[in-house]
Order: sequence, then C-alpha cells, then structure tokens
Amino acid sequence: MKINEIKKKYLDEWVLIQVLEVDEFRMPTEGEVIDHSNSREYIYEKQREIKGDVAVIYTGKIPKEGYAVAFYV
Repeated sequence: MKINEIKKKYLDEWVLIQVLEVDEFRMPTEGEVIDHSNSREYIYEKQREIKGDVAVIYTGKIPKEGYAVAFYV
C-alpha cells in the first residue's frame, strides 16, 4: 500500500509499517501495515518485536509553527 493511502486509511493514528519500497532519500513510499493504534507507546512496544526494515509514522496533523514535538522511547 502506498504511504499516502496508509495516511488516509489510518487518519490520526500511529502506524507500524513493514517497508517495501523507498525513494532516493531512503524515505518509505510503500509498505505493509503491521499494526496501528492511537497509542504511540503501544506501537513502539510492537516495533521492538519486529525485525527487518520497519517505519513508524503518525498520520495526524503537523503542529502549528512555533510548537515543538518531542518523542520519548
């Protein structure tokens, strides 16, 4: 499934993806959804169980200018 399709289907969720294709910058362009959740912690825990080339994306809105986002693993 293309990344744009994943973002539309799993709107406002954290998505764990098995990467199938990347662009020239090594950014995922296509993948298979392994799991999805509203919980970032759940997805990060699930990621630890998976071997191989995976990616975690958040499909929600990007924060407004002047705001910062921090991730803790």
